[in-house]
This record gives sequence, structure tokens and C-alpha cells, in this order.
Amino acid sequence: MTAAENETSEEMRDPLPRLTRKVFTDLGIWMMGLGLIMGVVFPFFVMLMGVPSRYVMTPLFFVATVSAGLAVGASNQLLSKAVVGSRLRFLRARMSKVETNLRSTIYSDDPSSCTPEACSIPVDSDDELGAAAASFNRLVEALATSHQVGQVSRDFAATLASHVELLPLANAALRGIEAAGGFAASALCVVREGEMVTIASNGLMSPEALAESDPVIRAYRSLETVRLDLPENLPIDGGLVTFRARTVLALPLQLRQVPVGVLVVGSTAEVAVDDERTVQQLLPGLAVAVNNALSHERLQQVAAIDALTGLVNRRFGLERLSEEFSRAVRTREPLGVVLFDIDHFKSINDTFGHQSGDRVLRAVADAARGALREGDTVMRYGGEEFLAVLPGAGNDDLAELGERIRREIEIGASIPELGDTTVTVSLGAVSFPSTDVANLDDLVRHADAAMYVAKAAGRNRLTFATV
Repeated sequence: MTAAENETSEEMRDPLPRLTRKVFTDLGIWMMGLGLIMGVVFPFFVMLMGVPSRYVMTPLFFVATVSAGLAVGASNQLLSKAVVGSRLRFLRARMSKVETNLRSTIYSDDPSSCTPEACSIPVDSDDELGAAAASFNRLVEALATSHQVGQVSRDFAATLASHVELLPLANAALRGIEAAGGFAASALCVVREGEMVTIASNGLMSPEALAESDPVIRAYRSLETVRLDLPENLPIDGGLVTFRARTVLALPLQLRQVPVGVLVVGSTAEVAVDDERTVQQLLPGLAVAVNNALSHERLQQVAAIDALTGLVNRRFGLERLSEEFSRAVRTREPLGVVLFDIDHFKSINDTFGHQSGDRVLRAVADAARGALREGDTVMRYGGEEFLAVLPGAGNDDLAELGERIRREIEIGASIPELGDTTVTVSLGAVSFPSTDVANLDDLVRHADAAMYVAKAAGRNRLTFATV
């Protein structure tokens, strides 16, 4: 590439030197022209002042005044170039530094080289150059803010991408939003099974009441942000927040105009427009992440449920049993297991048909579920067998719970087409650590052995494992 081509390429990349040269060229032409005009006019001005024409209207005097005018014009041009040019060169140097810093931060997570302090120009005059410097500084501030908002968005997207489960996702998202906007409280409300619920919150005293509040409902239905700016001297004691709120925002989460949930944030100070806009930038990604988490949750529920009985299936039930057994081994707290089987189920199928057998399975599942405590789990173990996992149940608790399951099934599990036939179950129970077992398989094996002892003893009874 030739020197001329290099110069042309440089000017295309940085047009400021070319513009500067043009400005000074035009300024020089005007200065020299003005000097020439003043040199020509000056002899006539002197004659008006009373100087005789024989001293003025001479070639030598004209040459002298024109030369003086041109000299003044050239001097003004040089002076302007020295004063204004230095300011423009300083502006150019600062702009080049901003360009370098911006290029270095485009693919970097460190915005320190793009701060207004690092790139601003001192505003030391009230003229046009001072105004240009002030405008340049505002541009730098806008660029720095843009980089910061972009970094916040990237960090928030990375946070959302690292979570699949709804609750961890919600908690991480709230922490990120509070940090981004300087909020003192936040909450995330979503529609789950047709009902608006608060799934995560921070700084709220009664988060469950938030989902039914008017701002949340209005934001959800209108898909528009509801902003509440409260007077500073307004006393608030609604049991809702742990601080005196100044601004509360209810921001709808939506996907293609379909509401997903509502984000609620609160601040002790009035929320600035820029902070609100920053949060608005995060909402689309949060809406997608929440929708995906809800879909994942629904798929997990479908995968965990036995389609016929509505109980937890064997795979997920055994995962829960494994978790509880590991906890019991660590803490030495009791863990009870009851394995039970429907008595004469084959005869029910053969006599009344498989559809009646399916209804019996559902009735047994409903009765067993109703007999358990909160935190207990009953699964369909296979065929007509069921397994109940009872955390914290020692032998006494296990005897009571096992008998309750047997009685509830005997009373409530029969269906009309069976006539006088009563549905009963045989149950085998084992409790850890009162029963010494080597592992989880050993625990279930003892319960299974106890169940077959109950069947051999006449069925419709509870039998404990013996070691």
C-alpha cells in the first residue's frame, strides 16, 4: 500500500485530522481575505480622518497597508491554530483513548478502563470548545453506563442459565436484581396450578399475602408496570416489609403477551428512572427462565407420578427413600418403612375384571395417602404392592401408622362392584436404627420378609421384621 493510500485509510478511520485541516484552511482563507480587505480600505479610512490624499493615495502606502493586513490575517491564523488547535488535538487524544479503552472492554468483564474518570476532558472554558468538552464527557458517561448495563445483563443471564429448578432460580434472580437496582426487598410471584403464589422473597414479612395484593394482580392482568411512590412521611405498618418503603414496583413477566408472573421490588428511596430501565432490560430473560423452570417442574411431576394411582412411582419413591435413609444414617434419627400388598388381588381381577382391579388400586392408594402424616411418602412399588416411607417413625410410631394404613384401607378402599368383598392389605414394617441393617436394600428386604409373614399368618395384619 502506498503512502497516499495509507493516509487515505487513516483519514477514513479517524476523520478528525482531516476536518481539523479543513477548518484551519477555511479559517486561513477568511483571515487572509479579511486582512486584504482591511489593507485596501485603510487608506480611504485615513483620508476620512483628514490626512491629505497626496500622502495616502500612493502605491507605496497601498502596498504597506495591504501587507500589514495580510500580516495581521496570517498572525491571527497562526494564533488560532496554536490556541484552538491544541484544544482540538487534546480532544482527539482523549477520543483516541476512549476508542482504545472501549475496544479493550468489548470482550472483557473489566469496565475499569472505560470509566468517566479515566476518559473525561476538563471543562475549563465557557465557550464552544468548553461546551464540546462537556458534550464529550456526557458521551463518555453514556458509553460507560451502556457498558455497565450490558455487563449486568450478561451476569444476570449467566445466573439464570446456571439454574433449572424453580426455587434456586428465583432466589438467585432476586439477588441479582436487588444488586442491579439497589433494592431493599424483592419477590417473585408465578401462577402455579391456576393460582398466583409467591415462590421466593427477600425482605418481606408476609410474602404469601403479596400474591393476592392489588398491585400484583393489576400488573399480571394488564401486563403493565405498576409503580407506587409513597410519601416519605407516610407511616406504613402493614406487616409486609421489614423497612419503610419509598417506591414499590410490580413488573409483569410475559412471553409473547402471555403473562408468566410478576416481579415485585421495593426500595427505601425513590427508584431512579435508569434503575427501573435496567430492571426492565432483565425481565425478558427472567420470563423465559421462569417459564422453562415451570415446564421442567411440570415434567418432573409427570415423570414422578404413577399414572394409575396418582402416587409417586417406584423410581422417584426409591430416590426419596435413599435420601431419607442417608439422613437417618448420619443423624441416627428413626426411619420407618411399611411395605404392603393387596390381599387376593389376583382373585379380584379374575372375578370382577381388570377395570375393577384398577379401581381397587386407586382406592387403596387414596386410602393410604389419607392415613399418612405430612412429610410421609407412599409409592406404588410394583403391581399391587405399595411402600410407605415414614421419616422419624420409631417402632411405636410405626405400629400406630401401620395400623392406621391397614384400617383406612379396610374401611374405605372397597368399590361398589365388589359387593360384600372387602379389600384388605398385609403389611410388613421395619424401623431403622432399632433394626440393624447394612444398607438400603437390606432395609427393604426386611420389610418384604415381614409382609410375607403377615400373609402367612392370615393376611389383613401388620407384622414387624424380626432380626
